[in-house]
Amino acid sequence: MFKKIMKKNKSNSDTVLRNRLNADMEYCGLSEEIQKGFLFFLGASLNIGLNKNAVDISHYLKNEQSQQDTLFKIIHMYSESTGDFSDYGELNDGIFSGHIYSMNYIIHNIISEEDINIDDHLRKIVIEGIDPIIAGKSSLIKDFVDSYEGYGFSLNICHNLLEDFFNRIGTHLHNTGFDNRKSYEAGYAFFCMQINMDINGTTYLLESIYDIITPLYLALYNYPILHFAYPKVLKSNHIFSSTLQMFYSGIDQRIVQPIHNFHQYIFYENGSSKFMDDWDFSKRNDEFIQHQILLNASHIRETDLYEHRDTFIKYGDLHNRELINTTLDSVNFYNAMAKVVYEKYKIRPVTGEPIWNNTGDLMQYFAILFYETCLHSMVLNEITEED
Repeated sequence: MFKKIMKKNKSNSDTVLRNRLNADMEYCGLSEEIQKGFLFFLGASLNIGLNKNAVDISHYLKNEQSQQDTLFKIIHMYSESTGDFSDYGELNDGIFSGHIYSMNYIIHNIISEEDINIDDHLRKIVIEGIDPIIAGKSSLIKDFVDSYEGYGFSLNICHNLLEDFFNRIGTHLHNTGFDNRKSYEAGYAFFCMQINMDINGTTYLLESIYDIITPLYLALYNYPILHFAYPKVLKSNHIFSSTLQMFYSGIDQRIVQPIHNFHQYIFYENGSSKFMDDWDFSKRNDEFIQHQILLNASHIRETDLYEHRDTFIKYGDLHNRELINTTLDSVNFYNAMAKVVYEKYKIRPVTGEPIWNNTGDLMQYFAILFYETCLHSMVLNEITEED
């Protein structure tokens, strides 16, 4: 499935998808540069992401022809690229190669401390009389790499790293006059150019970045796939819900399903797919919404879902097991949740200080806070009012 999908005569770009993805990036407060950098990466890696994402599209991949048709439609759904990087000749491909190579170094050799030699995964071109040329190898971008020295792997670090990466490559796209559509198209054309030189190495470099995508960006990343395969699901989901679903993808369904059902009750108007106006994160009433999430999430224990309490107590990824069968007042419980979120994800709670990159970054925190508060409140004996 890592093959170049050649351009056909009929365009498959979809205005509905493009408008939805652009609108949700705007809602998340992503800068023009970050949007363009993300779309470039989406175009460059979607061929790879289709093999790894959690959205089931197997019924569209029954034979080789249906695979090619499906891949073509999804890859060109946001905008249709020529697949030829020379058509986007204003761009400096070295900027993209350098940042992708440096990003891999940061992932493998700094925050993950794996001590991997990236070059071992890249194709070596041997020419008699000169040293081998390593396809895809670039000089490390010093200021980019140095800014992550001393940091360890966490969701928060990965999120900041991704936004830094998207901003850096998006700045080049923005300064060159590329809009969102051309940025996406250039990403796919860059992918096509790179796999002609080294398909395995290109796959390795892009896959390493895909593997650290945080819930917000994974939700946005899956828009073309969902719009193709399950358009009604995408249409009915608020970006907060999609982020939450990406966050708990892979978690035991016995834990996820009660929390997901409760989330539907808390955030959506009764019996509909309309997200409640009270939860408009873009208004940035941050401390109030944080309190409301803590309050509402803790009320899961007052529903019929509390019957699942034993399953939650036995769940192996309950971070603070000391809370099992205890009684806490609401303030101490909320403080305990702030501690859980910081210890697991290195995300600090909302305070008076502006620590958030954008609304999307904040909303991702709220999704995590909602999940962890639901999870831990289910194991308590009681939450009392503050004395």
